[in-house]
Amino acid sequence: MKIRARFTKQEPVRFISHLDLARTVERAVRRAGLPVLYSQGFNPRPKIAFGSALAVGITSSAEYVDMEFACEFEADKFLKAINGNLPSGIRFEAAKAIVPDAAPLMSVIDRAQYILTGELGQEAGLGRVIRQILDSGEIWIERPGKKQTRKVNIRPWIFALEVLEEGAGAATLSLLVQTGSGGNVRPEEVAAHLPWAAGLCRIHRSGLFIAQGSRLLSPLEAAHL
Repeated sequence: MKIRARFTKQEPVRFISHLDLARTVERAVRRAGLPVLYSQGFNPRPKIAFGSALAVGITSSAEYVDMEFACEFEADKFLKAINGNLPSGIRFEAAKAIVPDAAPLMSVIDRAQYILTGELGQEAGLGRVIRQILDSGEIWIERPGKKQTRKVNIRPWIFALEVLEEGAGAATLSLLVQTGSGGNVRPEEVAAHLPWAAGLCRIHRSGLFIAQGSRLLSPLEAAHL
């Protein structure tokens, strides 16, 4: 059977890499005695596939993973078993069985939502800056490549940017962007254009979605389609 699950990456593990996060989850699966399937070949790997990787320093309440197992068991038992073997800051909150041939998470997730929080500069003009970003047709950033730096226009992949709360020299914003093979925006690339004090803000991923027309479905909601 295959299980799709949603888990968190919170403050205690904020600074671990995606690779370390994957290893931690794999170890928890082994410690829990869950019958995960392994790939064939010289170096067998557990059949555990994560969604969009999360950068170091960013927390999340909406990470997703698919796991393949040798036998069927209830999602509630899976959650209890794996949560009993994870460190503080990583917790599986929901899971469901999906069809074995379900499309991989990396191929279907195409939207990511973030919450940006931080102090504003003395002359922030936050509303004006947001309007400039949304009204602009081009926002060029530089990304390092294997051989040279390339310029990318990320504006077509920014779908929403709005203030959730502002006051006392601080603000909280919501950002919805493209992610995946069809185009990708890193939240820090947008944050760099906002008037944060010292250019710093905290970033939290609040959602990963699959776009179905005008609707955004979570990978768990879309798993039965």
